[in-house]
Amino acid sequence: MNELGIIGFGQFGQFMARHLAPFFRVTVTDAGDRRDEAARIGVEWGDFETTAARRIVVFAVPLRSLETVLKRAAPHLPAGALCLDVCSVKLEPLELMRRHLPATVEIVGTHPLFGPQSGREGIAGMRVALCPLRSAKTAAIKEFLSETLKLRVFEKTPEEHDREMAHVQALTHFVARALDELHVSDSELATVSYEELMRAARLVSEDSWELFQTIQQGNPFAAVKRRAFIEKLVELERRVEQD
Repeated sequence: MNELGIIGFGQFGQFMARHLAPFFRVTVTDAGDRRDEAARIGVEWGDFETTAARRIVVFAVPLRSLETVLKRAAPHLPAGALCLDVCSVKLEPLELMRRHLPATVEIVGTHPLFGPQSGREGIAGMRVALCPLRSAKTAAIKEFLSETLKLRVFEKTPEEHDREMAHVQALTHFVARALDELHVSDSELATVSYEELMRAARLVSEDSWELFQTIQQGNPFAAVKRRAFIEKLVELERRVEQD
């Protein structure tokens, strides 16, 4: 199982490849020609069919593209292959994988709760959510993530994950994105709380709009949290004006 394919070699796919290359023979592919990036990282560039035929296949594509990619990959996946995704939501991706991938492969959802920005200084101690759908290798995956990569692993059902992420991630990114788009600036009089808000806004500003949309629209519980937050802001504004 030391051959690993990554389908989707964008910002996160490249970040992931750097951390996995010491432990696997990594083959990567993408809709665009990114063989130069693969060479710089030191991983193998392959065509779609070759990459999908590896014993471990990680789908690192946007949620809106996932169904199309799964359908294309399905005929090339070997029996017993371990298939994983890295989407920021879990109910929809795992349902798509269950629906479109053959019954002969194992399926595990993952959500690394970090990325190229937050993990630029290293990933040891960071969190990853694991949502097994069907797999006999869950214990081995957890051991690799925790013992080798030194991550903190939390096993969740897809629903548990998305419910928690509705406030942990969706609401946080919503607030931080709003602050970033207000163009609030650093100040020499900044308090600790203000600096934390600015740090969150800076981190979110480096994320793509596509990722933001996935976090907000792909999570079925996110809209309720956003509406509750907006209603609370309106209520607070009314109370301030009344006082």
